[in-house]
Amino acid sequence: MDELELLKKDWQKKEVHFPVLSYNEIYKMIHAKSSSIVKWIFIISVIELSLGLILALINPSIESQVVFPQWVNILVYATYPIIIFFIYRFYTNYKTISATDSVKSLIANIIKTRKTVKYYVIFNLFFAAIIFATGLYIAFTTIPGGIDFSGEVSTKQYAVLIGAIILATALFIGFILGIYYLLYGLLLKRLNRNYKELKKLEA
Repeated sequence: MDELELLKKDWQKKEVHFPVLSYNEIYKMIHAKSSSIVKWIFIISVIELSLGLILALINPSIESQVVFPQWVNILVYATYPIIIFFIYRFYTNYKTISATDSVKSLIANIIKTRKTVKYYVIFNLFFAAIIFATGLYIAFTTIPGGIDFSGEVSTKQYAVLIGAIILATALFIGFILGIYYLLYGLLLKRLNRNYKELKKLEA
């Protein structure tokens, strides 16, 4: 027996054998991780709504300085049922995923959860942009020291005002988007990894 064969035999003796996970074990691991992620999405959305309500209650001074049109107040109140609906959807997604017992169903529920989060973020960003831009416009035109629209206002003043509002709103939405990425984006990335693993498992 030559030296190479002896080395091969010695290597085989030292070789470490790792445990091979079964189909069911891998599924259970992915299922548990997916359920945990969706639970955290639900918890974060509830905290987000609670913080919004608390800020609205403890900061009435904003309303005394900036008087919003009635349509804005109606819009704000109309958003609460919509946000509560989204939170309800997050909860039902969590309960459904927790009770799922097949790869196909888990894949379908992960897709559904990703869509719900996507629509929730888009809705919140759209609503935030409207309220923020409206608030800036009212602040610039009603607070002392702002632009006086009771007299003659040049096209340049209008352009500067609109440009400033658009820029400030874009920066604000960018900031909110960054927060949403940290809160929901990273969770969705992990959920997407689970989705890819499940697709491999299904193949």
